[in-house]
Amino acid sequence: MQTKYLILFIIIISISIISCDDSEEGPTSPPAAIKFENPREVTIVGYTGDTMEPFISRDGSILFFNNLNSGTLPNGNENDTDIHYALRIDDVTFQYKGKVIGASGDEVPGTNELEGVPNMDKNNKFYFIRTTDYFDQSSPNYLLSIFRGDFNNGALTNIESLPNLKNNRPANQPPIPGELNFDAEISYDGNIFYFAEGIFSGKPFPDESNFGVAENINGIWRVKANSSEEFAAINSDALEYAASISTDMLELYFTRAEGSLETGFDFGVFVATRSAVTDVWSNVSKIEAISGIITEAPSISFNGKLLYYHQRISDVFKIYVVERE
Repeated sequence: MQTKYLILFIIIISISIISCDDSEEGPTSPPAAIKFENPREVTIVGYTGDTMEPFISRDGSILFFNNLNSGTLPNGNENDTDIHYALRIDDVTFQYKGKVIGASGDEVPGTNELEGVPNMDKNNKFYFIRTTDYFDQSSPNYLLSIFRGDFNNGALTNIESLPNLKNNRPANQPPIPGELNFDAEISYDGNIFYFAEGIFSGKPFPDESNFGVAENINGIWRVKANSSEEFAAINSDALEYAASISTDMLELYFTRAEGSLETGFDFGVFVATRSAVTDVWSNVSKIEAISGIITEAPSISFNGKLLYYHQRISDVFKIYVVERE
């Protein structure tokens, strides 16, 4: 999201292990590089305006997205970021249906706060980011930004907030203003939650942003004890956010923004892999087929063959898709 290197070490360690392996089987081959090709613009029939933060539903039939996520429009008015959806015609064409009722700010009169970054599990549990009550100390949702509800026919019911999630926070330590989960991704089965923990100080971009992972234990989301270790090869001094997990949870796609507001950011879409869900992430590589200005927010299809994302084209954000080679 726009607002949303230990690899060498891992390689060295791997080489050391292989060189000490006396088994007859010999070293295993490294995983094949994940490559995509053929970038194509996605058309949303009946919709005009910016399209950002795409999420393709698990069955491929619905494309969720939000409109422009910056705070001010070119005319000087405050922007109202809402979640929209469109139904599939083909891989690059969708029919616009409207806003997701219950997630968008129209249900909170008088606010122009952000509702965005949609995603959903196989049971139609719909997760999104909402900042309406983040600064309201009288609200039960004070300092909370992750919400979920039940999606059906374009509307959400049973909306509830999730706790603020952060790596290595003691159980009795509450969040502080400026800590914000501004991106989140639910696994296909609905049991594992990948979140971006951002530290904001009033700038358009976070000062820090790294990944963590939580799991559902008896209905309560708890950050995994080894969360930091799991992302050691991904988290860096750059900003990492906008995770998209493959159906088998062996591929993690994400955005990395390197640089600063002063020098400018270099955005890229990356992928990390692992051999088993109990392994840490490794083999981080950039998706070279995705290039351009402000390329962000990947969303991998159920079968892993299509990867949707957004990028800025002539000051307008549009959704694109690449296909697996």
